[in-house]
Amino acid sequence: MDYNKLLNGNTAFVTTATRGIGKDIALLFARHGTTVAFAGRNQQEVEKFEAELRELAPSSKGYLCDLSQKEQTESVCDQILSDFGGVDILVNVVGVNKQGYAHHIKDEDLERLLETNYKSGIRTARKFLPGMMERKFGNIINISSIHGTQTMPGFALYAGTKGAMDASARAMALAYAPYGIRVNNLAPGLIMSDVMKDEVLSYPEGHERDNFMQLLENMQPLPIGEMQDVSNAALFLASSMSAYITGQTILVDGGATAQAH
Repeated sequence: MDYNKLLNGNTAFVTTATRGIGKDIALLFARHGTTVAFAGRNQQEVEKFEAELRELAPSSKGYLCDLSQKEQTESVCDQILSDFGGVDILVNVVGVNKQGYAHHIKDEDLERLLETNYKSGIRTARKFLPGMMERKFGNIINISSIHGTQTMPGFALYAGTKGAMDASARAMALAYAPYGIRVNNLAPGLIMSDVMKDEVLSYPEGHERDNFMQLLENMQPLPIGEMQDVSNAALFLASSMSAYITGQTILVDGGATAQAH
């Protein structure tokens, strides 16, 4: 095993990667020898990241896609199949949130989170699984969330979609193991992602921001996680180092779920 190029010769689709955890995963995979297809909602950002990625993996390609839209998701998958003939690794990384109690949930929010967080992953898997089955090799990694296992009031929609993702992965792992396909979830806890950085900066500098940061730091025994903590775990699951792991949800949460509050 070449530990410097753990994914040499593979092709991956990271469903959204112009910023945040998806971008970090795409860059790490490219450094380890993977050609990366990725999607994003902003054409300018897609083109910018495609140029950056091609410095590491020259055949990588970006696509414009809003994963909350069924037709766009399926169209991009068809285009990737045409451009690359299939993928070896599928990373479903998209996730949006809408907080609120169940009796306040609006239908439009219900449909948006279901389509984005859950259905888009099923749609992408449905497109790429036949090729994986034919080649007797494939790897699906879902970036889930700690909320799929343990959550808090006001997260009924988000936690529900992530829990559904976790459960589907277990069933898929059983169904496709005979074809050499592994399916796993990564469930991050508090990660200082681009989205979290935006939230931190939304608090006025000084007392309010300091209090918010103190709250975040107290949420888990280890320090606040970084995006590379998730991408490193994704690299492990994508590589043959984890060849005997399937149907699992691996918590990358700094010990948050291990402690009693």
